[in-house]
Amino acid sequence: MMKKISALEVKKLRELTGASVMECREALEQAGGDTKKAVEHLRHKGKEKAGKKSGRKTGEGIVAAYIHSNKKIGALVELRCETDFVAKNSQFQELAYNLAMQVAALGPRYISSDVVPSQEREEYEHLVREELAAEKKPDSVIEKIVTGKVRKHFAELSLLEQAFVKNPEITVDELIKENILKIGENIQIVNFVRFEI
Repeated sequence: MMKKISALEVKKLRELTGASVMECREALEQAGGDTKKAVEHLRHKGKEKAGKKSGRKTGEGIVAAYIHSNKKIGALVELRCETDFVAKNSQFQELAYNLAMQVAALGPRYISSDVVPSQEREEYEHLVREELAAEKKPDSVIEKIVTGKVRKHFAELSLLEQAFVKNPEITVDELIKENILKIGENIQIVNFVRFEI
């Protein structure tokens, strides 16, 4: 027999995730009342929905700014959405501000590791291979180490792949997908810039 889900449990999950009441109830039912499993279910569902919306045109949006308290570090982020209505939404604006804070705090160089210039990737690969050359390991092991180190290095330099500063359990990409689920529109980071004195 299925566990009866209380309105209080639904409310708690809704506050955690921002998902609709029906989505929260469904997730809790599928997770047998386990809030952690329900959050994971909603996160997975958000990724699916975000994937479906990713092709939609983002013609509206905002530029958000963050200036650190020492007034020596700042960042601007151009965040796009589909409609002006969402661009004016406080949740969307908070996301843009948080992304600007992320850029100021961790100084990414790329939106995604997919856009890293091949020459830069090759140069870093070469450096890693030189470091490993003296260790006399089999070629297959060296290839795995090189692949892993290159992936990790460029993930740390890529905004979407960084751990979110306010919740290191999720990446910035997952944060955006969660917001796509909550807001119901495609959201994309188009550009960012960081300043430091």
